[in-house]
Amino acid sequence: MSFLRDPKRLVATLVAGVVGLLVLLDFTGPLPVVSFLAQTVLDWAALIAALALVVGLVNVAGNHIGRVTRRDTDWGYSLILLAAMVVVIVVGTLYPLQNPDGSLTFPSSLIEQPVRIVFSAVYTPLASSLLALLTFFSLNAALRTARRRTADALVIVTVALVVLVATALPQLELAPLIGDGLRWFSDYVVLAAARGLLIGAAIGALVAGVRVLLGFDQPYLDR
Repeated sequence: MSFLRDPKRLVATLVAGVVGLLVLLDFTGPLPVVSFLAQTVLDWAALIAALALVVGLVNVAGNHIGRVTRRDTDWGYSLILLAAMVVVIVVGTLYPLQNPDGSLTFPSSLIEQPVRIVFSAVYTPLASSLLALLTFFSLNAALRTARRRTADALVIVTVALVVLVATALPQLELAPLIGDGLRWFSDYVVLAAARGLLIGAAIGALVAGVRVLLGFDQPYLDR
């Protein structure tokens, strides 16, 4: 067997399977020994993830600092990225906060007020702009699909137009027949489609997890 021929793969598969089973059993019931082992493994994983984040941060910073010093192509974007990185790190970890008693403390998490101000001023407008662009891309894709003149394309374009009109004209919900139709469409058709997607994603995640636990898929190995 391939596992017996490659001891490294065998050990990695056994470790991944045992750790996965421990964490899975921890969700099934209150078992003290299993809970302790699972919590220990999760703490180790959190520590390794934090160290990997620091290493990745240093790697990205070093790469972009080199691009700026060499004046490579589009080095201005690297400078913007470095500036944004420094601002978020300083505001999220080193910006002093004043307590009610007048003392100063450093932020304890990323939900403190300084970081929220940065996200509200920078991240939220960027996310809204990207979502607006995504709307136009989706409309363009729907129009391209409509050119095929198939039943599937007609359904896609019709649903897209209904959603766009209902979103652009919220006063339509007050109309007797149109409002009831939109609510029925949202409560039954849209909700059924969303539940179908969630159930499909859950089944896919379950199958992928079982395949990893049994060793059929090994994403943790460097191939």
